[in-house]
Amino acid sequence: MKITSGDYRFRKLEVPEGIRPTTEKVREAVFSMIREWIQDSVFVDLFAGSGSLGLEALSRGAAKCYFNEGNRKNYKVLVNNINHCKAGDKAVISNSDFRKCIMSINETADVVLMDPPYEAGYYEEAFELLEQCGVLDDGSIVVAEHLYENPLQETYGNLKRIKMKKYGTIGVDIYLYEIAIEE
Repeated sequence: MKITSGDYRFRKLEVPEGIRPTTEKVREAVFSMIREWIQDSVFVDLFAGSGSLGLEALSRGAAKCYFNEGNRKNYKVLVNNINHCKAGDKAVISNSDFRKCIMSINETADVVLMDPPYEAGYYEEAFELLEQCGVLDDGSIVVAEHLYENPLQETYGNLKRIKMKKYGTIGVDIYLYEIAIEE
């Protein structure tokens, strides 16, 4: 697997055993859809695995990325991939449960990338925590990859789905965070 565009283009990434990395085709499509949110932004790659999504964001001009991987073996591969791309100065890396990671982020993110193990059912809890812990601000987006046959909800709190795409068996939903203004 390799980075598809930007400063780290063509850099090969190691893929941890037992994970399902986002394919190059899907990554290319996702980053095409979120192009306007990338430049100088803060990303969170919540279930990082190899780090391909977060590294793709940094390669394309994001200012910073929080990478989180809960599995110790996968975490070591993630660190190696970040070092291989020489992206350490733009990366905040954690090896913890996604809940602990969300609670530790001390700034707002422009984009959250969420590609958890499909069978784990983490989506609703992650969406809720992102909002409760102040990780999202008006105009932030969350990109959620899931099995297309298991659709996500149209809204989660102040997150509203603005795009939904299908790539084979994979669904990619993009949610926009908008703070409700009371009149």
